[in-house]
Formats: sequence, structure tokens, C-alpha cells
Amino acid sequence: MAREVFKKLAEDKKNTIIKSGICEFSKKSYSEASTDIITRNCGISKGILFYYFGSKKEFYFYCLEKALERLITELPELEVNDFYGIIFSFIEEKFNLCREFPEEMRIVNMAARETNSQISERRNEVLAKYMIKGKEKSAKVMGKAVAALNLKEEANTEKVTAALTLYIGAIINKYLEIYKEMPGQFFKQSEEIKAEIRACMDFMLYGVVKEESE
Repeated sequence: MAREVFKKLAEDKKNTIIKSGICEFSKKSYSEASTDIITRNCGISKGILFYYFGSKKEFYFYCLEKALERLITELPELEVNDFYGIIFSFIEEKFNLCREFPEEMRIVNMAARETNSQISERRNEVLAKYMIKGKEKSAKVMGKAVAALNLKEEANTEKVTAALTLYIGAIINKYLEIYKEMPGQFFKQSEEIKAEIRACMDFMLYGVVKEESE
């Protein structure tokens, strides 16, 4: 946890230190990341860095949480009302956040692949906390999208929403796995990802099995 003295620094000074940390941790594993490089790039001594944060581990988690906060920021209210428009507007806003904060996206990617046992338990807790926030926002958007559909009277809206959310999550996770070694490439495939989502959503919404003739 950042000490009070760090919180009282000028915003530009704090941002310079945080940016230097995120940059280093986004390129290397926790063990390989160098506090010497971090402090040299932001113009402070290593002693001052530890005075602010207590340890490399605390600074690492401060940077990781800052990155996650920027990537999970509240998105503007969607101005579209059709099913695919709502879903794709939300996805594109998420992609835009990752394009705006590429180093933040990379540090989260590195954290997800981190193997250092000294930080694994807390890393899991931090990522899980923000994953829950992300799922809550996705569920809210999907609920609005499903409300725009003309569902059959017997359809369970809650189950439809949950099923479509899982479906989209599975597709996105497939691409995240493909591009895990080059996460920046993932966002260049946004049109391909959206096309697959649309195709799969059509399968689920309109079906692929012929009805039996009477």
C-alpha cells in the first residue's frame, strides 16, 4: 500500500513514478523487473521508492491495480438500442481503452502469466477482484442487449443473458489465448472477433437445427 507521503506528491510526480513502474513491469516478469531502471527513468533514488512503497512487491501491486483501474473505468452510456449495436459498441469501447493504455494492458497480461510464488496468491486476489467488476459490467450490457430482442414468451431472459455472456466470453478468451504472447495483436483483430461473435450469436438466437415436420 502506498504511504501517505506518496499520496501527497504532486499529480505529475506521482504519474511519472507510476508510469515508470508500469512500463518496466509490462515488459518483464516480476523477478526480472529492475527497480534500478524504474527509479532511473522517473528520476528518484531506490531508497525514495522504498520510502514511498516499502518494497518492490508493494510497488508492483500498486502499479497493477492502477493499470486495472484504467482498463475497467466506467464507460459512457451506450447510445444504441439494437442487440448487436449494444454489444459491439461495448466491445469497441473496451478495445479503445486497451489501445489508449497499451502498457497497462501489457502489465495485466504479464501478471496473468506470472509464475513467481512470492506474489501468486495476492496476484490471483487482485485479478479476481477486477474480473468480478468486469463481469458485472458485461452482464449489465448484455441485459440491455437482450431486452432489445423480441424473445419468445417462454424464453427465460435471465438464462438467455447468462448463456450469451458465456458464449461471447468464450470467443474472446479463445483469441486472448491465441495472442497471449503478443497481446497488442489481439486488438488489431477486432473486426474478425466481432464477425465471429455475430456468427455464433446468430447460431444461438436463430438455431441451426431444422424443425421436424408434423
